[in-house]
Amino acid sequence: MHCSMSYVCYDDRMSAQSDADIHQDREYYLHIVRTLLAQIRSTLQRLAQTQKQYYPSVRAALQDDGARIIHKLEQFESVLNSEEFSSATKKECGHLLRILSAQVAAFLSGPNWQSPSFWHTHMPQAGMESGIVSASKNDYKRDMHVYEQRYGASFVQEYIEHPLRLAPQAYPTSSGMSAVTTVLAYLRSTTADQRVVLVGKSTYFQNKWQLEHFFPGCVRYVDEFATDEIVRMATELQPAVVFLDSLCGAVTLPMPNLSKLVPSLARVLGKSSTLVIDNTVMATMYQPLRDLPLRLFGMKFMVIESLLKYHQFGFDRVTGGIIWAPVGSEDGLFAARMHLGTIIPDASVHALPPPNRALFDARLLRIGRNAQMLAKRLHEYTNKHGIEIIHPSLPQYRGNAWTRDAKFQGPFVTLQFPEKLRHVAHYDAFVRTVQKAASGAGVDIVGGTSFGFDTTRLYVTARYATNITEPFVRIAVGTETIDEIEQLADVFVQAI
Repeated sequence: MHCSMSYVCYDDRMSAQSDADIHQDREYYLHIVRTLLAQIRSTLQRLAQTQKQYYPSVRAALQDDGARIIHKLEQFESVLNSEEFSSATKKECGHLLRILSAQVAAFLSGPNWQSPSFWHTHMPQAGMESGIVSASKNDYKRDMHVYEQRYGASFVQEYIEHPLRLAPQAYPTSSGMSAVTTVLAYLRSTTADQRVVLVGKSTYFQNKWQLEHFFPGCVRYVDEFATDEIVRMATELQPAVVFLDSLCGAVTLPMPNLSKLVPSLARVLGKSSTLVIDNTVMATMYQPLRDLPLRLFGMKFMVIESLLKYHQFGFDRVTGGIIWAPVGSEDGLFAARMHLGTIIPDASVHALPPPNRALFDARLLRIGRNAQMLAKRLHEYTNKHGIEIIHPSLPQYRGNAWTRDAKFQGPFVTLQFPEKLRHVAHYDAFVRTVQKAASGAGVDIVGGTSFGFDTTRLYVTARYATNITEPFVRIAVGTETIDEIEQLADVFVQAI
């Protein structure tokens, strides 16, 4: 390639950005490794200080396991600090770190009990929790435990921007869906029969199923893009619940204008109404308490989020979810989670990377950049081929007036095929074509559900459609370098 000395070549700029991406990935992996090492070393130190909590053989087994895992992590750290780390080895390192993190989680949870003892005559059955367990308080982990409380507090501190007046309380759950179950079961128990429930029509289909079964005959669907109409209906109907996603995973990727909707709903809804936002897809990139009035005269407010997606930094290790609500809205959530048994297990908490806003935001922004790049490239090509590319950054996106300048527009790019081709058989044929093109080009892509991974995933969503959803093709973009995203775009162009 020939370049003028006055300008930097486009390819050179791309390579420089890819080098910066790889450096960022290395720093992220180093942070995770050092966090895991600190957790193991702290636990071994506590183990050395407790002479009467374990049988000698048990203590020796724990010490051996800890030393073995430390050795592996130190070896891994030396690889990250060497010249061996590159775009070619990044994903292999990620898979290895995923395995090592699972071993650390098993080590941390192994000594503990689900029903720890709070007194003993000879040998305690409390593991690392000896001395901090109280009768009828934290002696049964299905009700509560110290690890979920610490994670919830750390989640609030790292990920939720809030004024002191609205300081939230967080409740980790066993999955994102159990977070929904907990919230809806609690709201149903406090809601009079036949109260209207307003639900975004592109809400996740399993959330719809729960809403229709908890509130039979009461659900009214609303268009997420129709901001003024939602406010009008809320004013007129005074619904018991308004349930919206901050960014929907449906084919049209609705992203409601929450910066206008949230304060408007707070003004018009009364004390018997609750606004629930599923913030799984936007996470830290949407901060609801920025839009919520400081004084909540009327409605209650709750947020649900899955911990399976972004919060595991691509490890996809355990299910998990979280509910949080500002002061004044959280009453009843602890009891609902306890009675429903939807709390997150202690072993799952140990498998979650500790919340870290800087790393988390950097990862989301990388995914968002990649999705925007891929959408733009495919849109330029498919305009001529009858396939519509949908992404909130594109000018033809229905909510572009409020999404075009957002710093994060989600991880998804969806493909809207011509009407005659909107069948699962055609979608599967397209996926196979992409797979073949990617294999031939040596480009890494995965067929699978979910999102937030290092490697881009291609998926026929809602394959077994019901009356509340329909199948479509979704690309969940990963954390690839900028060069890798260009190669991936080439594959999709070839397949189309």
